[in-house]
Amino acid sequence: MGEAMAGRKLIVIVDGDAGGSEHLAEWQRLALATLPQDDRLILLVCTNTRLARKAARHPFYYALNLLSVRNALTRQVALSGLAAQTTERHEFASLADGAWQVLPPEIIALIAAAEADAVIKLGMGLMRVPAELSVPILSWHHGDPERYRGRPAGLWELVHGEPVIGQMIQVIGNKLDAGAVVAFAETRVHQHSWKATLIESFRHSPLLLAPALDLAIAGGAINKPTTGRNYRLPGNRQVAKVAARLGGAKVRRLLYGALMEKDWRVSHAPVDGAAMAEAIVSGVSSPPAEAAWSTPPVPPGCTFIADPFFTADGKAMLVEALSARSGAGEIHRIDADGSTRLSREPGHHSYPALIEDGGESYCVPEIAQWSAPIAYRSGEEFTPVAPLDIEGSPRIADPTLIRHEGRLYLFGNVSSEGSSVLRLWHADGLFDRFTQHPASPVRISPRGSRMGGNLLRNDASLVRIGQDFSRDYGDGLIAFAVDSLTPHSYREREIGAFRLSDRKGPHTFNLSPDGTRILFDWYRDRLSPLAGVRRAMARLRRK
Repeated sequence: MGEAMAGRKLIVIVDGDAGGSEHLAEWQRLALATLPQDDRLILLVCTNTRLARKAARHPFYYALNLLSVRNALTRQVALSGLAAQTTERHEFASLADGAWQVLPPEIIALIAAAEADAVIKLGMGLMRVPAELSVPILSWHHGDPERYRGRPAGLWELVHGEPVIGQMIQVIGNKLDAGAVVAFAETRVHQHSWKATLIESFRHSPLLLAPALDLAIAGGAINKPTTGRNYRLPGNRQVAKVAARLGGAKVRRLLYGALMEKDWRVSHAPVDGAAMAEAIVSGVSSPPAEAAWSTPPVPPGCTFIADPFFTADGKAMLVEALSARSGAGEIHRIDADGSTRLSREPGHHSYPALIEDGGESYCVPEIAQWSAPIAYRSGEEFTPVAPLDIEGSPRIADPTLIRHEGRLYLFGNVSSEGSSVLRLWHADGLFDRFTQHPASPVRISPRGSRMGGNLLRNDASLVRIGQDFSRDYGDGLIAFAVDSLTPHSYREREIGAFRLSDRKGPHTFNLSPDGTRILFDWYRDRLSPLAGVRRAMARLRRK
């Protein structure tokens, strides 16, 4: 993903009324709001888009649609905020070719004469692409085109029990959802709710526009097959089945929330450091046999420990310990002599990742529930030194720092965006200004976008560890080889997974400084009559 080009000429197609008003979905308006202020826009308003609804043939589907698809992000809103960028506005009525809409000759001529860099299609239904136009016409599709073309977005993934729903921006052609892909992301399928699945999907859709424009204008594309099945609206029997499945999943989710909780534990084990690093890089890593694990007890007054990191000397570990009294996470140091609480401020602390800067060791834990990141000097107690100077002062989940080739890089998730969007910042040093990397966000997916420990080094190789919560939270990690990490470029590729077979996890993984031990967390579900109470306390604390 590269830096946005300046001063582009873009054509935007939206729907509207002959009376002069334009309208589009809220998520589409948010996507246009990401365009740089120096982009110049030509607005084309189609006044006769009327999507046929076959309610008589699909009554169950449209009933479920009414309950699920309409939400704050799909509601129709007026086009706003682009007046200063809009240089021309034209209304037109499309022609018809069966179920497809066709641009009239005068609009085709206008687009050709404009010499625009790209067309952003936010209105109309199925649109024929005129042969005489060479400008890329970009359109969203909410589904992985390798498996799910057509419609409706997200429903067939629920029918088939998929963990994720894809979304893409394509350069459209005259075959449905089979154009060249110029941006791709994934979001989680919520097995209990089609509405929640769509909200998360549309929430992330605006983030795809900037990289899609850059790649399309450059004439590039992502190597993504578009050969999936072309789905249509489901029949009444299929809708009844998915509705029953959704209802059952809701009941199970409520029972789990009221009566079950995750019994997190931390273990460490000896390893051959070189062999482990090589196994991770090759994507075939697996944990040692359980007989080799050492699992320290949970500190008194706490219900679990998780998020383990080695101290700088490798002789102890830092963990999140959940207080039974407050329901908030605390940072504890665990060594051969037992456990010592380090964090003293009120508020939730977790993910105690360390970084060395200027010859001193600092901890930058996750405190996103109540603050942007703060650097602490780690000793007998955590001493706050200063907040990190990050543009926008975002609250960041699982902040993870690494110094690479003289530059300090920060990986993490902005809390307002959720855990499926991994962003990257960089600075000269820990207390210098962090600016967002031009490739940020570097990944959008529930598979690997939330950090799961420090980055690993193996000779010249760099490996990023990300959590996989596409199905159950905390159930496994994914390894990515970092092929490029500079102030101007970031590239990574998935190389393997790390998952336990007889319990859930790990969700954090670290290698000791000398490469002789690994540290990881895991959990089993346990029955607890206080589970619902503790969850309610956690929600109240976040407010």
